[in-house]
Amino acid sequence: MRSNFRPNIRLATNIFLVIGTFAIALKIAPIAEVYQEKNLCIKYLKHQINRDKLIKRLKIVKQANPSSICDSILKS
Repeated sequence: MRSNFRPNIRLATNIFLVIGTFAIALKIAPIAEVYQEKNLCIKYLKHQINRDKLIKRLKIVKQANPSSICDSILKS
């Protein structure tokens, strides 16, 4: 009769790897969002995207000044 110790260790290791991968992905998501906003602002300041597209993607009100918002995003 064989021992099930090694297959159980492999299964446990795989489960921990999956859990660890998702934990890392959840920690990285907010950081990626900040960099996406910074990239949008840089594109706006270089005139690669227009004001309406920036307002739509950043989900800000149209009365706000995108340049000042981009300045505050880029400083953080």
